[in-house]
Amino acid sequence: MDSVAKKILNALGAPFGLNKRGKERIDVSSKGEIEKPVDMLRTLPWLSKLDEEVFQKVLTGFECRQFPEGASLLKEEDPDNGMFVIVSGKVKIEIRGITMDEVGSGSLIGEMSVLTGYPRSASVVAVTQVTVVWIESSTLKAIMKKSTELENGLWEFASKRFAMNLLGKKEPYSQWEQNIFVQWLAAGEIKLPNENGWMDLKGKVGVLVIGTAALHDRSTIIKSPATLTGTEYIFSKDARVYLRDK
Repeated sequence: MDSVAKKILNALGAPFGLNKRGKERIDVSSKGEIEKPVDMLRTLPWLSKLDEEVFQKVLTGFECRQFPEGASLLKEEDPDNGMFVIVSGKVKIEIRGITMDEVGSGSLIGEMSVLTGYPRSASVVAVTQVTVVWIESSTLKAIMKKSTELENGLWEFASKRFAMNLLGKKEPYSQWEQNIFVQWLAAGEIKLPNENGWMDLKGKVGVLVIGTAALHDRSTIIKSPATLTGTEYIFSKDARVYLRDK
């Protein structure tokens, strides 16, 4: 497994607690300001391939924030306003008041709302004191407009997380061991339709991440997010689909 694949596997595994990390070192300057965790950020799969100029723009856009235990970082159904990476501490992910998971250092939170404009799909509450680096949506989108590498990298990572959430509830994937499922997902890719709105889905598992998919006779329109069970669709121009060999 190459280094990039390992980074993706580790990042995808974070929501399931598969990657047990020690506490990240937090540097505090003499002025009491928290230093940004540059080394950790460089290892994130959606940042690791960026050239130095773009990486520095993203780094500048990040701001450090701390939250006490019990604080609400994000609220379900709220509009998008940014995303963050956990530097230290733990948060719980809640849907309709039910705790779905706990995640910690290195986890990226809120990226799908930034990319799609969807409302927040879950609430995020601090289990311990939490330190994060936060970037506003407007700042990130401005950088992405000038860097397709950043845009594509973030979409690829986010789409695999999205596929994890949708496929993980369905058989046979719900019966798999989590580490096997995460490794399987990491081998997938994000695809865009061609100029005619078509892509090859034969022999593939597909998840419509954003946009719409219509049957050729237009009798059925599928809206994202959704799993794709057929092979013949016409996609909207803005569609992005996660694909994995069956």
